[in-house]
Amino acid sequence: MKVLFGYFKQEHLDSLPLLFTGSMTGLTALFGGWDTAFQVFITCVVLDMLTGIIKGIYTKEFSSKRMRQGFATKFGYFIVIVLATQFDKLMPEDAPILRTIAVWFYIFVEGSSVLENLAQMGVPIPQAIIDRLAVFQGKGGDEAKLNKDGKFETDKK
Repeated sequence: MKVLFGYFKQEHLDSLPLLFTGSMTGLTALFGGWDTAFQVFITCVVLDMLTGIIKGIYTKEFSSKRMRQGFATKFGYFIVIVLATQFDKLMPEDAPILRTIAVWFYIFVEGSSVLENLAQMGVPIPQAIIDRLAVFQGKGGDEAKLNKDGKFETDKK
């Protein structure tokens, strides 16, 4: 029996592709699929992380605390998408309505953040992109807010 790296046996390493494939299949199902919108969302998340780090270094304002907060927020995005996917399964229609809303909302949030990071580093952004995004400014719903009891605020009294 061949031992690699002083610990792993060859039989352990032989099962890694199966483990990886199974894990990725499960995650894909949990997120509601690997469609184009989700791929764009993943791309935006990665680009936002990269441009945020580069901007922090460029402006000499890099903060590991702010980076950790950003990672936690992005992790929250993924949880919302998983929940929206699960909620869609409860609906009588066979359409991923809530998941689609969540994914597109986060694409806008992350895409806007990437453009802001680039603009703050002096990268010129085409006016057509700025004009398109400006159409959506202030048109979306408000972010959920929590009251002092830790419950969501509602307009109903």
